[in-house]
Amino acid sequence: MAQLKLNELKLDHMAVVVKDVEKAADFYSKAFGIEFEEIAQHELPPDVITRGKPSPFTMKVTFGQMGPIRLELVQVVEGECLYTEFLRENGEGVHHLGYEVADLEKEVANAEAQGLEMISHLKMLDIMAFAHFDPGKTNNVRIELVQENVRDRIMAKLAEQG
Repeated sequence: MAQLKLNELKLDHMAVVVKDVEKAADFYSKAFGIEFEEIAQHELPPDVITRGKPSPFTMKVTFGQMGPIRLELVQVVEGECLYTEFLRENGEGVHHLGYEVADLEKEVANAEAQGLEMISHLKMLDIMAFAHFDPGKTNNVRIELVQENVRDRIMAKLAEQG
């Protein structure tokens, strides 16, 4: 049985759910000297599946380099998703550790073989972009696996389709 070996994967980012991404980015910049990318707004499609159901949502997000990893700040603008659940249940705070992987579907299978349960994912154009796992199985540490170069892969697939 294959294992999901987090120690062999690239820890890419730590995500913090916030109520106001501009205010949070300003705080982290002033308090810790983190320089953030421009805040972007993304509409995630109904292809985002959470607990078996479509969960489209709109979010504002930015990343700032924090030593060897990035700090991701996430604000949900509209819709229900894992982030809004977290905010309701816990308030603002660390949501997940994001690991970049070369073969997301393989690593998801490895995780599930170890008893982890995928609770949310996005698959577009037959390319799995990310997967979140039930934190109840990981000592309440939320784990996200992200397909490396996913944006490039999706754009290439769209270009193929003309």
